[in-house]
Amino acid sequence: MNNFITLAIMESINNFLEPIITDVLTKLTAFPIWLQAVILLALGIFVIIGLIVFIKKFVKLFLVLAILGVIVWFVWSRGYLDSILPNAIFTQFNNLI
Repeated sequence: MNNFITLAIMESINNFLEPIITDVLTKLTAFPIWLQAVILLALGIFVIIGLIVFIKKFVKLFLVLAILGVIVWFVWSRGYLDSILPNAIFTQFNNLI
């Protein structure tokens, strides 16, 4: 069942993007070869810079989540949350771990 939903989503995206891609490629082929190369080079540089920025943000997010995880583990393992959380919630949460 999941494959049919995924296939329908992919087909919808393909049906939406196909005319746009065809239109862009048609307009791109109207330019001279050297201008096509310049456009594709600029587009490639733009994509590479965007990918580098995305990776940098992902690494920062990963580091922040790791630091928060260490802080929560330290507070939890020292028992500082025992007085804050009610005993019933603490017992149920402790049984999950």
